[in-house]
Amino acid sequence: MKKPATRSRTTIAVGGIAAASALALLLGGCSSTNASGGGSTSAGADIAVGTTGTMDQFADISSICPQDGEITLGVVDGFGTNSWSKTVRAEIEAEAAKCPAITSIDYEAGRGDLQATTAAITSMAAKGTDIVLVIPDAGPGEAHLSALRSAVQSGSTVVAFASDPEGTAGSDYLDYTDWSPQFSGKSWAQWVVDQLGDAGGNVVFLGGPAGSAVSSQELEGIKEVLADNPQVKLLTDEPVTTNWDPAQAQQAMSGLLSQYPQIDAVISDYGASTDGVIRAYEAAGISLPPIATTDQNSLSCGFEALKAANPSYELATVSSRTWVGRVALRKALASVAGTSDTEPSIYDLSLAEDSTGKTDGAKSPSDVCQQGAPDDGSPSSLLTADEVKKAFSS
Repeated sequence: MKKPATRSRTTIAVGGIAAASALALLLGGCSSTNASGGGSTSAGADIAVGTTGTMDQFADISSICPQDGEITLGVVDGFGTNSWSKTVRAEIEAEAAKCPAITSIDYEAGRGDLQATTAAITSMAAKGTDIVLVIPDAGPGEAHLSALRSAVQSGSTVVAFASDPEGTAGSDYLDYTDWSPQFSGKSWAQWVVDQLGDAGGNVVFLGGPAGSAVSSQELEGIKEVLADNPQVKLLTDEPVTTNWDPAQAQQAMSGLLSQYPQIDAVISDYGASTDGVIRAYEAAGISLPPIATTDQNSLSCGFEALKAANPSYELATVSSRTWVGRVALRKALASVAGTSDTEPSIYDLSLAEDSTGKTDGAKSPSDVCQQGAPDDGSPSSLLTADEVKKAFSS
């Protein structure tokens, strides 16, 4: 994959205050829940490292935010170039705004360049940033570990999120927060199996960048379900590379349609990429099959029209979990402040949408469509309408 050499950098003052951190941090005072290491941690902090649960267990940042002191926050996104990353950034900024102790946010996008991403991590820590949140997806997760460890050794509290960095939470970094990619993969695959029934059929899986940890783990879940359902054949033994870019996804899907005469269902791990999948089908003049993916406003709002023209088309989505950076921030704050945050680190996400109406708790696409919101917004985002508008107008 081509990796641009440049990266963007933006510093945002929160509440109009920009100051160096003055909060006293006690090194090595971790609780039994958080093994020693992972950054500066106040005594007594219980952040429930590595626990799994559901979104109804979210914590309230007001019970975690320190009442005094000043904390600097840095965010490094290994990509940072698509709408998902823009939404994630806005969610973190919205959550940070609820905590007056956070005086500034420094943001860097690695743009898929591993060297630029790791340099951004170590640079933020070297200048004394108190909390560094990292999406380690500019390459294989473990390729980021040296930089994460270096940031920890520099005294920063480091939480990885949204892409598995491998390594050990509590020593290489404080914690890792995310959905369970395997669980989502299983949710998608089981839905596809249910759609294709006893007759079965062929399915393809489109992932993100080559070597992406999250796509590889999703595929593990997909293969686990399909192993018990041999009537459904996975045509792609590895995730098809799209770099989470709609244009590249369209090109990849066009290639798949040329290569395989029969594709009965598609799993795509990013809603915006699914737009590219749909365009590829339309360009080929082939009726859309059932598609499982992550939620995106254009998919929800456009479902009825596509269904009318494509009788075999159905849609299932899980949350794009743009909110997971909020969890990462709360975990880091709790560690710094010496307060408890026992909300889960990893989230099992069942289907949020199912156009067939057969999944308990899932909504129809038309019910979650946000009229007037950006096409590439996430219906499951926790941002307000005004915050979404601000994020996508900049």
